[in-house]
Amino acid sequence: MKLRIASLALAAGLGLAGAAWGQDPMTARLSAERVGDIAAGEYVTDTSSPGGGRQFSLEPYGDKYLLRFTDTPERFVLSVDRGVLGSKLLKYDTGATALRVSVWGGLTLYTQDAPGGVPATRQGEAPTAGMGSVSAFELGTAMHDEASHLVYVQNVALNFAADPSVMKADGETRAVAFETLTNTVMGIERFLTAPMARKVLTRRINAVKVTEGAKPTVIIAGRALMVSFVPGESYDGRASSHAIAHALGKLLQVSTPE
Repeated sequence: MKLRIASLALAAGLGLAGAAWGQDPMTARLSAERVGDIAAGEYVTDTSSPGGGRQFSLEPYGDKYLLRFTDTPERFVLSVDRGVLGSKLLKYDTGATALRVSVWGGLTLYTQDAPGGVPATRQGEAPTAGMGSVSAFELGTAMHDEASHLVYVQNVALNFAADPSVMKADGETRAVAFETLTNTVMGIERFLTAPMARKVLTRRINAVKVTEGAKPTVIIAGRALMVSFVPGESYDGRASSHAIAHALGKLLQVSTPE
């Protein structure tokens, strides 16, 4: 009886070993290693790769993530989508991929300078920061400063304004309006890198107005660019600079970078 039990155990062991050997190599590796999550924190891309050396932070935001590069104040809202072989894709509000997270947690950053992607390494924890509150004076000052910035850096003169209801709103609503304003200016500068963009924009637009709306929108009314935001929705309530540049490209029929 003992001999029979030993024989059965040996056969079972050999059967399991045979099943393991028969597994697809990728399946075996997935079984052996822990599937990685999307780890928040500070990252830097591989300096030896083209377009490398960029530093950025990634922090959770509900079922999405916030991406911020150290050389810009903008926080991009990234949605999560499934990729191939169990990977995850973190996408801008334009639908373009910002980050790819492998099944083992490795990050690859995609930018205009590195469209093929460059690996990123986590450096540590990232501080989290809310949108805060903005006064009417601060918002008015920001509109003046952004107009001066465009004249000085881009030689483009635009008048900036906000709806009176925005100026009279609470500080949290004005904070979203402030984010909308700064993203709009960065979006305009991104748009201006496209061929013929400067000529077309200065011919069609001489003002920018920030308004409240049911969803983030970008339209042209007369010679004004109307950019709306949604009060109470924080970072989700305004379009990114990428989305604004993309919208300008469609409105003015100019091919823009993603």
